[in-house]
Amino acid sequence: MRIESIGVRIPSRKLTNDDILEFLVIHSNGVSKKVLSAYQRMVKGLLTKTGSEVRFIRDKDRKERAAELVVAAIQEALQKSGRSKDEIDLLIYCGVGKGFLEPANAYFYANALDMQCSCFDVADACMSWTRALEISYEYMKSYRYKTIMIVNGEFNSDHGLPANFVIKDLRQLEYTFPTYTIGEAATATVVTASDAEWSFHFRTRSDLCDLCNIPLEGFDDFVLPSARLGRNGIQNFVAYGQEMFASAEDQLADLLKEVIGNLDEPDIYFPHAASSTAYLTNGKRIGIKPEKMYAEVFPRYGNVVSASIPVGIYLAEQEKRLKRGDLVVLCPASAGMVYGVVKFRY
Repeated sequence: MRIESIGVRIPSRKLTNDDILEFLVIHSNGVSKKVLSAYQRMVKGLLTKTGSEVRFIRDKDRKERAAELVVAAIQEALQKSGRSKDEIDLLIYCGVGKGFLEPANAYFYANALDMQCSCFDVADACMSWTRALEISYEYMKSYRYKTIMIVNGEFNSDHGLPANFVIKDLRQLEYTFPTYTIGEAATATVVTASDAEWSFHFRTRSDLCDLCNIPLEGFDDFVLPSARLGRNGIQNFVAYGQEMFASAEDQLADLLKEVIGNLDEPDIYFPHAASSTAYLTNGKRIGIKPEKMYAEVFPRYGNVVSASIPVGIYLAEQEKRLKRGDLVVLCPASAGMVYGVVKFRY
């Protein structure tokens, strides 16, 4: 399998760390100045610690819509690949951002571009794009499809803005801070059949499934009780970031050593963009040179969920840090929890 092209679209409203701190003031009228000041101070410290600088979301005052950005990313990917929409055999929509539980969101984008192809969705939080790659690879190995497009529209600011900016007490920061790093993005990836070998390895910790969640109405009827679920309300983001990073640090380190062996051999690593400093620090701890860990997405665009790695590949190729023939490793961690290591030649 070969990645032919990636298209990316970023919305226009830029939010700095100072904007995030100001949002806390705007939406927390009922809290004391002492609590507000302490909460802001802690948020500012954590934003600095994780490497956060800016993120972008839709400018709703200018009627900026997710659909147009997703379609533009699809059109860019098609144009860069030199292929027409009629050559796409399968469209997979993946990720957290979506407009519908039913039908699959992929159908709407196929319809928008008059694409006559098979369609379905893949959902596995920030691992979704990587899972879609694995599905595409297995389909191509069986000669089922020759050309597949993977699309995501990670427009998730509504899963926490404004609700997660309403300060109730200092304790909520434990499961709310990651909200303040979320950015938005759309990507489209064209992959085609080739003889190139890929390897996919995943490790799952389902006992940590309640560390990160966005619950639907009536969720508690479908799962075993947990005090960690739905703590910010229905459809709002909950993430125990510190525990998630602690788990990912150990699990990814073990999986990378097991799968890659010689960690100096790959030319470049692409992590999930939930922090820049954590991946650089932990990579260095196990022997990955900082210049080989592409950690530029998070400071420039925030945590763009399952769009993190395709945005990273897109940028790295533009910056000439990634070229054809390079040995690439994807090393995302995701809610679930699940950790992945994927190796291939670009």
